[in-house]
Formats: sequence, C-alpha cells, structure tokens
Amino acid sequence: MFIDSNFEKIKFLSPKVSAFKLLRTHGYKKKYNIKKKILDSAEKAVQRLSNYSSPVGYFYIEEIKKKSLNSIQLDNTSFKCEVFNEIFPDSNFLVIFIISLGKGIDRKLKTISKDINEPLGALFLENASWLALELILRDARSRIINFAKSKNMQVENRMAPGYSYPSKILKKRIMWELREQENLFNLFKNRNICISLTESFTMVPRMSRSGVFGLKKSKI
Repeated sequence: MFIDSNFEKIKFLSPKVSAFKLLRTHGYKKKYNIKKKILDSAEKAVQRLSNYSSPVGYFYIEEIKKKSLNSIQLDNTSFKCEVFNEIFPDSNFLVIFIISLGKGIDRKLKTISKDINEPLGALFLENASWLALELILRDARSRIINFAKSKNMQVENRMAPGYSYPSKILKKRIMWELREQENLFNLFKNRNICISLTESFTMVPRMSRSGVFGLKKSKI
C-alpha cells in the first residue's frame, strides 16, 4: 500500500459469506432446525451478494500534525472527539478509509423489498451485505498492518463517525459525531470515488463503511 502516493484504491474480491453464518445472525444455531424454505432464502441471499457486489476501498494516509485532548489536526482538516486522546494516545499517522459493496447491492435491495413473494429476500441480503463489509474491513486491516510493519509502525486502534466509544477518563461512552463524516470525505474530494454523502452525512451506496486507523511508531 501507498507505494507511489498517500492514496490507494483497492478492488476486493466479493467475500464468501455462508448461508449458515447468515442464519446464525437471525438466531438459527442448529442446522437441522432450519426449514428448507428459510435455508433456500439464505442461500439465495449469499448468491445475490456474490452476483451484485463490486467491493472497493479507498485509503488515504496522512501524518498527524497536532493532537490535543479532543482533536486531531492534519494538513487541511481536523477531527474532533473527546475520546481521541484515549483511543489514539501514541498515533503519529492516520489511515482514513471508505469501503463499499457498490451500487448493485443497493439497487437489488430496492427491487426485492417490493416483491411480496420474497418476504425474507431484502432482510437476508441486507444482513449478508453487512457481514461482507466486515470481512472486507478485516482484509483491509490486514493490509494496513502489513504496511505498518514495513514502516516500523503498528496499528493502534480504529474509529468511525457515528459510533460511540468508552472513555475511562470521562466514565461514559463518547460519540464521534456523524457530521465529522464530511471532514473525512473532504480528504477524498479530488479523487474519483464512487461513494458520496447525503445532507444527513450518511453514505451512498448505503452498503458502505468509513473510518480511521491510527498508526504509531514501534518501540525498538
């Protein structure tokens, strides 16, 4: 990663999500208790996931210029959250990422959600898509770990706008506000990416994830 520049685009293979793993997220723990109609719907969902997803990720690395108790300053933008100092205490760089399954999944979800003959179709495909995004994120993290090792660094932690994080200092969970998504996306504004933000700071396509990894220098 980041061989020629601080920006990287990666096309991922469509993750293999099993029908049984999908059904476990819906409370089905034993295979022999699953009705054939339910199993068929789950298998159809994972096949659709393979057919209609085109996973892609965009990554950007930048050195942290300044860090305070509740903010991280980069060259042309800054992020604010009261828990940054606890999550990224030793980070020297941020790797900012946006990953997506592409527009095909969103279109398919919209189509089958209107089909009365498939009451489970949209539900199963949506959950299969979130499972797939987790697998892609795991793949991305492995790549970032390998990059960090090559630069004598380590991955410290990961955060994403719109999620809350525990603070030992403040003794409560702290939200990294979703509106910070705009600052994150601004780092990619001169790049040709296929993901955009709505006025409410949610992503389009919907089956997308974003966030940052902190990188710290390894101790010798």
